[in-house]
Amino acid sequence: MKLKQYFFLNNIKTNDIFYWILFISLLFVALRIYAWNNITLNLNLDTSSILLVSLITGSILGFIAGTVGIGGSIYLDPLIIILGLGTQKQAAATGIIFIWLNSLAGLVSRLQHNAIELTPHIALIIAVVIGDFSGSLVGATRFSAKLMEKILGAIILFALFTLAKKLIGLYF
Repeated sequence: MKLKQYFFLNNIKTNDIFYWILFISLLFVALRIYAWNNITLNLNLDTSSILLVSLITGSILGFIAGTVGIGGSIYLDPLIIILGLGTQKQAAATGIIFIWLNSLAGLVSRLQHNAIELTPHIALIIAVVIGDFSGSLVGATRFSAKLMEKILGAIILFALFTLAKKLIGLYF
C-alpha cells in the first residue's frame, strides 16, 4: 500500500523531496569526479559575460545549497572547472567563500526565526573551525588537487550509499 501511494504522488513529505534533491545533486557531483573528470568547456567569455554567468549560476547553486542544507561548494567547484572559469585551486578558494556566505545566510535566517540555539553547539563550531584551518593547510601544501578530489569523491559515494538506503526505506 505504501509503495502504491508514492507512485501516485500521494502523501509525499517535504523530507522525501529533500532527500531526492540531495541524492540527485550528489549523484551529479560523483559523476563529475569519477566519470566526467576530464570534461571542460572553455567558454572564452569576456569579463561582463563571466560576471553574468557567475551571478546566474551562483544564485541557482545558492538556492539548491540552501534547500538541501549543505555549503554549496560541492556544486560550485566542479562547475567552475567544467566551464573553464578557473583552476582547481581558484575553484577551491571561491568555494570557501561561497560556503561561508551560504552558511552565514542560513545561520542568520535560523536565528531570526529562533530555530536554533547555538550554545549546545559551541564545541562543534570550534572543532569545525580547527578542522577547516588544518584541512586548508594540508590541502594547499601537501596533497594534490586530484587526490583531494578523490577523497571528496569517496565521501560523496558514502553519502550516496547512505541516502540510497534511506530512500529505499521510504518506499519499501
